[in-house]
Amino acid sequence: MTTATMTRSVALPSSRTVINLALGGFAGLGFWELFSAVPTAWVAGFPLEPPELVKALFYHQFGLQLSTPIAKLLHFTTGFLFYPLGYWILTRWVKSFGMPADGWIWGVITYFIALAFFAPLGGQRFLLNDVPLLSFMSLIGHALYGWLSAYVFEALEARKP
Repeated sequence: MTTATMTRSVALPSSRTVINLALGGFAGLGFWELFSAVPTAWVAGFPLEPPELVKALFYHQFGLQLSTPIAKLLHFTTGFLFYPLGYWILTRWVKSFGMPADGWIWGVITYFIALAFFAPLGGQRFLLNDVPLLSFMSLIGHALYGWLSAYVFEALEARKP
């Protein structure tokens, strides 16, 4: 069954599906980390620093000062587990447009979650509109993250158990 022909179901993912989601998430996150550090720094003048956003978010919302390792752990867990689970919920419970559209759409959604929702809660400008080149690189990185995560997940899911 292809993702375009899936029927809506409220069943929870199997353990195999969760593992495949995490593997897809690791692939996308690995790409994201490289993209956010190197090409983004070349183009925008400095890298994207998601753990700094996590730290700012927790400080502004809860008055907590997270260590960099904890902030990185929260960002990595989001990238390899929570965002992939969000992709699965969206494409299995809400609507699937099929690959590759599902991956691109989910990647753009993750960009909006990070920079339209969490950045302002962390004291940053909406979509980092004060640094438009950095925001644009984040959009590209998130879109590619979403596509790669979804591609790896769907390829693994399509394999016989």
